[in-house]
This record gives sequence, C-alpha cells and structure tokens, in this order.
Amino acid sequence: MSDLVTLAQEIRSTIDSVVLVTLVAVSGSTYRKPGARLLLTPTQTFGLLSGGCLEQEIADRCQPILAGKRRTLALQIDTRQSLGCDGRLTLWCERIGPEFLAQARSVATARRALFCNTYPDDPKRGSHLSEVRDESAFSQYLPPPRRVLVFGSAPDSEPLLELGRALRWQMEQVVLASDPGARRCPGPRVLPEARMASRLGIDSTTACLVMNHHFGRDLELLRCLWQTPTPFLGLLGSRRRRDQLLEKLVFEAPAGLDLESRTLYAPVGLDLFAEGPRQIALEVCAQIQQVMGRPQSV
Repeated sequence: MSDLVTLAQEIRSTIDSVVLVTLVAVSGSTYRKPGARLLLTPTQTFGLLSGGCLEQEIADRCQPILAGKRRTLALQIDTRQSLGCDGRLTLWCERIGPEFLAQARSVATARRALFCNTYPDDPKRGSHLSEVRDESAFSQYLPPPRRVLVFGSAPDSEPLLELGRALRWQMEQVVLASDPGARRCPGPRVLPEARMASRLGIDSTTACLVMNHHFGRDLELLRCLWQTPTPFLGLLGSRRRRDQLLEKLVFEAPAGLDLESRTLYAPVGLDLFAEGPRQIALEVCAQIQQVMGRPQSV
C-alpha cells in the first residue's frame, strides 16, 4: 500500500489544514524513493522521508502553507550539508482538502486502484486522484492495500493476524462451518461451504493462506482457491502432506482445473529457522512480502 493511502487513514476527517509533501526526485543516497509522501497538519507529521532527521525541517519550511499564506512550495534538501549523507531530495509541497483525503481513503475502503497525479512544474494545478494516469504529471499508481485471507481457526493463526495488522495489511480470518472452531471464534467470517470462497472478492492484491490442520478442509479450499486471481496461495504443513493433497487434487480435479496454472507456496514461509507460532508468522509474512512486493508495471 502506498504512503498516501496509509497516511490518509491516520488523519481525522475534521482537520482542514493539511499539506501533502511528495518526494518527486532524488540523487545520491536517500532513505526513500520518489513517490514517498508526508502529510503535515498544524500539530503533527505523518510519514517518513528520512530516518526521522528531516521531517521537522520540512514541517517548519511548510508553515506558510499551513498558515494559508501560500498554496504550494518547492523544496530542495541537500543532506550532505547537515547530515553527512550523500543525498539530495526534490520535494513538492501543496495544500490539500478533505475531499482529496476522503478519496485517498476510498482506495482502501472500496478496494479500487487510483492514480495520484501531481504537477510540480505547474503550481496552478493541484494534485488529484483519478482512474487515469496523466502522462504530463508525476503520476503514482495507488493499488488497494494488501489483503490476506487466513483460512483456519487454529491458535497459530492469531500471531499471523497480529503481525499482518502491524504491517498495515488488511487481515481477515475465514472459517468453514464444518470447522469446530467456527463456534468458539467470535471474530472470523464463517463460510457455509468452501465453494463460497469465490464470493470473498479475491483479487490480485489478496493473498490466501490455508491452515486448517485438517486434510479434508484444506483439500476443499485448495480446490476452490486454485483458480482465483490471488498471486499467493500458501499452505501450512509438511512437504509430505502437500504432496498428498496435490495428488488428491490431481485425482479429483474437476474439468477445467489446471494444476499447472499456479505456484502453491507449500510449506508456506521463507526458511528462517523459525520455532513457534510467532516466528512462523514472520516466515509467512516475509514470503508474502517477497512475492507480492515485487514492482508491477501498470
């Protein structure tokens, strides 16, 4: 998820005086890449463009915008002079309104991608969000936030849900009605049947983790999730169990199910020598980031 979508969700909708700071160009060694954002209010700074050493200076220099004396400001910051780092940042700072922030939040709430078109070479044009990229602008693609569906009710799912939420991912636990845990877990969404997973709105920004610790339920879910658009389908369990499930899938594959059409990440997670549920959660989240964090052409 982009800085802008994340930060827009942190600012109260009642705040009117907000400055959007966009990192539009860098040279040398810098903490962030072009497209990173800050949001400033009269009392708070949201986001990071450095390790925490430049944000207050940026906020101070943007005071004329916050005070209503200016609408835009271009900043050049050379970190060699004050920090000893070999980096230069070009920033575009502008006042934005509540409507802009509400639209940025909609990327997360409605799960619809937008482009943020910014015009550092034209002070008369403010940044705006659109479904279309403006080739004349500094245009940034804002995808919906990463969503992770965790299928299963076992206790080891909770550390995974906690870590994902700490990463600002949209985490959701899903349990089949046939799972005894469906009665004791107050939070998860309960599906009457595995085939209902097709109604969960799984898209190209949704990862799916199957971790029922039950052969039959895992088989049902793999069969239903195999042809969804998810770029990440993970299965918790041993290699032997994975092979047994895949053999069963091949034997019972319905017409049109192409088992060569996707990668099954199983056993799920990077090998970080984990022990226990919390460390396993780290392995799983690290692999999701590795697979789904790759830059995509738009």
